[in-house]
This record gives sequence, C-alpha cells and structure tokens, in this order.
Amino acid sequence: MLKRWKWAALAVVLAGAFSPAVRAAENPELKANQLNWKLTRYCKIVDRDGKQFLQVDVPKDAKDVNRQNCAFAIIDLKPFAGKTLQASVRVRGRNVSKPPQPYNGVKFLLYYKSPKRGEQWPGAVNPQGTFDWRETKIVEDILPDAAEGVLRLGLQDSSGQAEFDLSTFRFGVLGEETEKVPVTPETAKELDLIESRMRERLLTVAPISKEEALELVAAQRTDGTFSGIDYDDDNRSVWLVARHLGNALRLARVWAAPDHPLHHDEAIGRAVQKAVNWWSGQRPMSSNWWWNDMSVPQTMGDILLLTPELFPEGPVRTAALRVCRQAKFMPRYTGNNRVFIAANIFRRALLERNVAPLTEAAAALSEEIRMAPVDDKTSWAFGGIRADGCYHQHGPQIQFGNYGGEFFSNIGYWSNIWKGTRWELSPEQWEIMRHLAFNGFQWVLWNGDMDLLACGRQLGRRAGKNKGLRTVATFDRLRNADPGPHERYDAALERNRGGKNTLVGNRHFWNSDYMVHRRPEWYAAVRMNSVRVRPIEDDTNWDNALGRYFSDGVCLVMRSGREYEDITACWDWTRLPGTTLPKTPIYTPEESARRGVRSGGKPPRWTHSVKFRRLGETDFVGGATDGTHGVAVFTMNLDGVKARKGYFFDTNAVYELGSGITASSPHPVASTVNSCLRNGEIRQGDNWFWHDGIGYRGVGMKLETGKREGDWRYLEGGLAEPVPVVQDLFTLTVDHGLRPQNASYTFAILPGATPEETAGWKNGRILACTVELQAVEFADGTTGAIFYAPGTLGDFTTDSPGVFLIGGEQVYAADPTAKLKSMTLRRNGVSKTVELPSGEQAGSTVEVRFR
Repeated sequence: MLKRWKWAALAVVLAGAFSPAVRAAENPELKANQLNWKLTRYCKIVDRDGKQFLQVDVPKDAKDVNRQNCAFAIIDLKPFAGKTLQASVRVRGRNVSKPPQPYNGVKFLLYYKSPKRGEQWPGAVNPQGTFDWRETKIVEDILPDAAEGVLRLGLQDSSGQAEFDLSTFRFGVLGEETEKVPVTPETAKELDLIESRMRERLLTVAPISKEEALELVAAQRTDGTFSGIDYDDDNRSVWLVARHLGNALRLARVWAAPDHPLHHDEAIGRAVQKAVNWWSGQRPMSSNWWWNDMSVPQTMGDILLLTPELFPEGPVRTAALRVCRQAKFMPRYTGNNRVFIAANIFRRALLERNVAPLTEAAAALSEEIRMAPVDDKTSWAFGGIRADGCYHQHGPQIQFGNYGGEFFSNIGYWSNIWKGTRWELSPEQWEIMRHLAFNGFQWVLWNGDMDLLACGRQLGRRAGKNKGLRTVATFDRLRNADPGPHERYDAALERNRGGKNTLVGNRHFWNSDYMVHRRPEWYAAVRMNSVRVRPIEDDTNWDNALGRYFSDGVCLVMRSGREYEDITACWDWTRLPGTTLPKTPIYTPEESARRGVRSGGKPPRWTHSVKFRRLGETDFVGGATDGTHGVAVFTMNLDGVKARKGYFFDTNAVYELGSGITASSPHPVASTVNSCLRNGEIRQGDNWFWHDGIGYRGVGMKLETGKREGDWRYLEGGLAEPVPVVQDLFTLTVDHGLRPQNASYTFAILPGATPEETAGWKNGRILACTVELQAVEFADGTTGAIFYAPGTLGDFTTDSPGVFLIGGEQVYAADPTAKLKSMTLRRNGVSKTVELPSGEQAGSTVEVRFR
C-alpha cells in the first residue's frame, strides 16, 4: 500500500502520464468531461444512456488490492486557492471489502501540497459493502498557497466494485449565502433578547485583573501582535497562535465588564481593535481544522458580542465577521462537531442579523438532539446518543468527557439562551436530553469528578475534576431550562456538591462495553471494547499517547474519588488496574516512522501501538445486570495475549477472574489488581493486602510501592516542553511471566473493609474459574456466571454461551455477542426459551422468571 508520504512522488510520476493540468475559469467550476483521466488497471470509463460512468472492479483475490486502483486527474488549484472547495459525485458500490484503515476503501479524494503546510488530503468518507447510488462530497478550505492537485476516484485497499456517475461530477466553490431578508419587529425582539443573554453569559466569566490587562496592553506590538507568542507554531493540540485571539478576548471582557476599573477604557479598546484587525488581515490557519473552523470563529464572535461599540458597521467589522464565516457545514462534521459549527454560524448570523443562516444553524443544532443513527455504527464518522445512555463520537467509543461532555454543555447553554423563543427545545428533545443526563452522565460522576474511564482521550492534568465540574454545571443549566420536574436534577447536584451519594445500583452500558457499579460509599467501573465498540483513541493530536490499553478491561475502584487523581502521567500503561497485558515497550518516533505509524500526519512522540485500533478484536464482550449486582466479560486477543476475563460486582466486593491466559508476546505478561496513589499505611498477611480503606484478597499478588516519575506530555499533545511529575504509587499485580499457557487468576477487592475483615473475608465465594465457566456466589446468595460454552452450574443450564445473574425465582441473562436471537435456559427442571433483544437493544439484559 502506498503510504501518505509517497503521495508527492505519486503526483510527480502521474504528471508525466497526464496532459497538462486542467485550469478552471475565473469563476472556478469543473466537470468530469473537462478532465484528462489517467486510468489504472481495474478502471474503465463506459458510456450508458447518454452518460459516462467510471467503473472500478477489483477482484477479491487480486494481489494488488492494496494499491490505489483509481482514476487520476491533475487539476490546477490556483483559482481555488483561499476558497472553499465543494466537489461531489454520485457513487454506488457492491461488495466493497473493509479496508484496514478507515480513510481507504471507496476513494473520492484530492491530494495537493502546500509549501507552508505540507501535504493535504481532503476527501470524503464513504461506506463499505453494498450500497445504492448516493452523493459523496468534499467540502474543504483550499490553502492560499495551493498550486496543483491530483484528484482520485476509485478503490484503495479494498476489493469489490465501485461505479461513479461522471455526469454528476462537480468541482467548484461553495457559494455564499443568499442576500439577507428583512427582519420583522417580532424577530428583532427575539434576536435582541438572545444577544443580551449571550453577552450576559460571557460576562459571568471573571475578567482578568487591572494589572494583568495592562501587562497585556504593554506586550502588544504596534501591528497588533503580542510578544511571547510563537506565531510560527503549528501544534495541532494546543495551537499557540490562537493565544493571540485569546488575549483579545480577555481584554474584550475587561472592556465590557461594568464593574471593572478599566471598563470602556480607551487603551484597552484600542488593544482589542488592533488585535482583531491583525487577525482579520493575516487570517492565520492551523493544520488542525478544529482551530480554524471551531475555536477561532467562536472566539472572534464572542469578542464582537462583548464589544459592539468597538466594531461598528464598516470594513473592520466585515473583516472580523469574515473570520467567523470560517465555520461552515461540512460532511465531516457529525455529532458535537456539527453542534459546534452550528453554534458558530448562529452566533455570526446573529451578529449580522441574518435570519436565514441563523434559522438553518438553529435547526442543525437542534437536529443533533436525537438518538444516534442505526446504520454504519462501526465507522469513524459514527456518533451520537446511544440507547444505553452513552454518547459516542469518532466511531462507537465512549465520549462522556470529551465530545459528549461538550455536547451536553452546549445543549445546556443553548437551552437557556433559546428559552421562551421560537427556537426553544421541543418536548421530544427534552426527553432525549433527560435520557442522556439520567441514564448516562449522572452515573459516571463520583463526588463531583468524572470517572477517568468515561473521560475520553483527554486524560491530562485535573481531567476527571474539570470534566466533572463542567458536567455538574450543565446539570444546573438544564435544570433551569427544563420545563419538567426538577427533582432528579436536584439530587444529582446535591450528591456532586458535597452531599451524600444517593445513586446506588449497577448499570451496564451495552452499546459501549462499559459497566458502572455504585454503592453508598464506593464506586467501581470497568471499560472494555469489542468488534462493535472502538477502543479509546490514542491516535489523535498526540493526546493519550500511551493509552492503547485503557479500555482493555481496566477496572477502577474508588471511595474518596482521589485514588487516581492526576495519576495518569505516572502510570505504567501496561500495568493498568484490572488488565492482563504484555509489558509492551514505548516506541520512539523513529520506530513509529519505520512502521508507518502516524498521528496527525506525523509519527507519535511516544506510543505503545504498532497499529492504531479502530475496533476491538473479539465479540464475546458484554454484561448482565439486575440493577443491584453486575457481571461483565471481556474476551481478549490483543498483541499476542489471549485471556478470558470476568468482573463480578457485589454489594460489598468486586471479584475479578481470569482464565485461559495464553501469550505469544515476547514481553512478560501480568494481571494488575490495582495501581493507585499511595495514601498511608499498608497492611498485609497471607494472600491479602489492605491500603487506603480497601482490602485485597487473592493468590500470587505482588506488591510494588514507591515514587514513579512521569511527564504530562504523555497525556497532553499540546505540551512541547517537559512537564515532569512524580507520584507515590501502590500497585498490586499477579505475574504470569513470559509466554504463559492457560494461566489464571482470582482476586477480590473489598472497598470499605478493615484489615481484620480483609484477613477473614467469607462473604462471597468463587465457584469456578475455567476456560468454560467463571462464577461467583455473592453475599446474598445470587450467583453471577459467565458461560463461554453451553453448560450447567448447579440447577441451572444454558444451551448458549452468555452472562447470567441467577437468584431466587429469576435469572437475568445477556448475550455478549449481541448476535443471538434466543437462548434456552433450564432451572429446577423448568425450561424456558428466551427471546433476546435486537437492534440498539442487542446485548442488553433480559429478566427470565421461573415459577
């Protein structure tokens, strides 16, 4: 397969086979018959019904299936430079195989090289398999220094058939919005109300002090730039150039704050104007579109909202609004990214009093308050609110803290801004937001902090605390705007602002391979992945660089909530709580470059990954819950280690069982009981340990304590310079050594137990830990069981593999594969065939009563 870094060479090679590049007219627009197509082996252009079609047919057994089996055309991009490209064509596919990388498969892509920004690959994301005619589209800003590009239609790294209707091909510039329509007095009144609310909200953020403001003014040069900012920086995670607008916003808040000593100060006002004028004139761009399309337009819009007197109608205001117009609807925006763009367009249209785009943006923003689509659920572009209460983005992965947290916060904001206007949330949208709030977000907060397993890839300093604070604040905002009852909001706010925990129970997020277990005095959760659920991302903007394994059965247990506070920089990421992992080395940028591993177009600074994961590797992953107890199963086959792992959540303990641990990895394998911050005394005895109010019982546990050094750059891709940190850790592991064969472990974690209770623990019983069956008897007599094959345990028999909670007169059952339509269960001589959930409910728990 041709690597991305070979694209430039490809363009040079192809150039010799092409006629000269086709140049667009002054009003640039191209059609397919104006292009000089170079066809590769499996491509042909045919005439049918007066139209031309590009047909690409790559046999399944073709040895060169991984090549760019495409039609190519060279295009003069100079007429498009600095403009927004909109290109489209209709395509259909048949038996298109799944490519190893999501950006391959059916290709509709433009390649070009910017002298300043390097190689660019704007392209469309297309489905696999068999699909009927559909429009595929590229909408992308072409960099100002673009000169020539190569357009590509076809298949890459996939077999199958793709057909493009060339009569529908368009390659042009995204049109401007239509002329503004007059604003009615009623609409004007609503817009004034909304603007005043948005300005008031901006002013709730405390401005910087008088001294800090004057220091910023002193640091501003005559051209409007600020000393101390690297204007050549292009860090994708923390783009230092954006601090320029950040400084302008801080000064704008000072200027606008009525009680500030520098309120409407002339020097402060001039500094804001100069900073805005510089940005509007230079239009700096990041290589990460998040800054260009989201952050920058938002910040510029906020400055204009705060300081309307500084930017009256005229060329200066128009130039600033042009920066705001960088936010445009593009096909790549889904879920919260689309919400962010819609919010930016709404803000800009409000400033312009342009009702048509404002209404379109409001509709797009509101439209995302919906359940996630049921199609193409494993693609990178998938995202949204799931039936289990989780929020997904960048594919089917948990995003409570990152994109989901932003979405939750955004809707909390807009529900208040629009309250009492024509754009306020509908009853149906409020039902969906309550589902997300009370079946999702409230479960992952403990003592006001967010469970690290729910945070997403941004796991740096104060991650759980900051994401928790934002979520709690959003509960407050939703309470204010929700026309329904407020009791559940009040309860969530009280228990996360110092009150007693009142949310007790077990919840399995069956769409997300995630289980949360809450007791009055402690919290536990396990995060997993499968062929249906994406592992946590470690391939974006250098964030979470060592986090390859953070969703491979990690099980965190907390009482105070401080057990893992700011621990992530110092963790051994191959010895994470609850996992069974090889001691994979940290690969350098040079090693990654040799393997072709790239993050944001560059080799990662550090990584445990030799290949980034888009989905998990196994399908027998899931759980069952009766609302009080829970059982989760993670079947692992990763990096040369296979294991069958069970997690059993009781009212007073967490039991973890592993069997069939077999490894071909050249690195030592271990199962980690816990790795947390050390806090005080450690007690131990025969097969037990006690630390920080939690007991541990198990055979073969090994204790390691001491200070461990780390660097926050491992977690935060925006940090360029070292940010060292040292933490004192308490770590318990069970070593399996090199290349174990059919190894196993069993241990219990006892939150709240005393050392004496830990030493004499008899409240639960492990019944089985084999490759066929793992089972635990809980304190109240309920049995949790994982059957990896049909089998029998006592008076209970199942004809199918599954996860079960067996108690009294009922059994709670779930199919971890989410594939079975039914299973037959037998208990005390009574046989029942159970219909299992399907669709979005597949994998969830069903209750079966035996009477």
